[in-house]
Amino acid sequence: MNDLANIKLPYIEKNISRHKRDRYYFRVDGKRMGRLPDNPESQEFTDKYWQFRNGIVLPHQTSAETQTVPLVARPGTFHFLCANYLKSEAYQSLDSTTRGKRRSIIDSMLLEHLTPEDARIYALMPISAITAEAIKTLRDRKQQAPFAADERLKVLRQIFEAGKTAKPHPLVQQNIAKLVESFRKKTDGHATVRDDEIRQYIQHHGTTSKAVLALSILMYTGVRVSDLALLGPQHRRGDSFVFRVFKNRNRHPVTLTILIHPILEAVLAMHPIKGMAYLHTEFGKPFSIKGLGNRVSDWFTQAHLPHLTAHSVRKGLATNMAENEATDHMLEGMFGWSDGKTSKIYTRNARRSKLARQAVSKIDWGEIGNDLPHPSDGVEISAATPEKISNNIK
Repeated sequence: MNDLANIKLPYIEKNISRHKRDRYYFRVDGKRMGRLPDNPESQEFTDKYWQFRNGIVLPHQTSAETQTVPLVARPGTFHFLCANYLKSEAYQSLDSTTRGKRRSIIDSMLLEHLTPEDARIYALMPISAITAEAIKTLRDRKQQAPFAADERLKVLRQIFEAGKTAKPHPLVQQNIAKLVESFRKKTDGHATVRDDEIRQYIQHHGTTSKAVLALSILMYTGVRVSDLALLGPQHRRGDSFVFRVFKNRNRHPVTLTILIHPILEAVLAMHPIKGMAYLHTEFGKPFSIKGLGNRVSDWFTQAHLPHLTAHSVRKGLATNMAENEATDHMLEGMFGWSDGKTSKIYTRNARRSKLARQAVSKIDWGEIGNDLPHPSDGVEISAATPEKISNNIK
């Protein structure tokens, strides 16, 4: 489990028998509490050590020690459950960036105090004592940042799921984290950019600006900001961009080939190539993914569109293509979607919108409608008339 030979665990006495063999004992205040297995690197040694350690009240243990996560996870504790997840296939198969974020979330939870009055930490909490209410407490401590609250809950669900399938014996029988609901209410996520908002953005920044260069790439490729940060001339293959999508690049790699639209070609020609990426900071260096995402959001805010992000343009492009009768397969090829579910959201909404427009042309209230203003009465009508509706749906 762990290389205990490299960790100086307290309360271990080592001596050599008359047969020149190492022997280990658990010893506190000069008193041997029991014999430990001969191999300090074995699982049996770890289990026996913590059996002794958890079964006594150590005379020199201070309150500071109770607030420190042990180097070796104690069996039966929340720390041990988390350590099991960190060794699991579910965790190890993640991208290194995602693993780092998950590890950071876990480390912060391990150091959480049980209550404001109880300085004991969650790391030492017995697994059997972790209830759905305890999970809810960990979630709600991030309620001022709903996304972070739900990320905690997501990681906790994965920790308990890995505990259910632990070998040789499950650490938990039920994934109690699934009993706790997500903190945020489900929404449609990022706003979808509209045509008039694109016009407002371009007019504010100017067609030759770096802000509009970023917008143009997003408008005509639909890439995520993680790909926008990396996209450069090295990805050009004649009249197309060919690149591996950054998201899930290790678990489920996807390579996209996107034809370069003539308008995008013209915009790119206005900006001299200065490196391996089209977008650079003021210091001539490529943006980090997070840095570029924040910068695009800043550009939208400067154009008085604070509700929009880079992903808003991706959603806007998918909506635009669906409304122009792009098929599910076209959208999947453009955006790299593989399950078919996402593309159907856009094509279904587009069909619904078109059918709704057609449905309005079928409204006929008969003689009742004569009591309302008619175009023939000389009243200026700004809304859609039956004639306009018929023309629009042809």
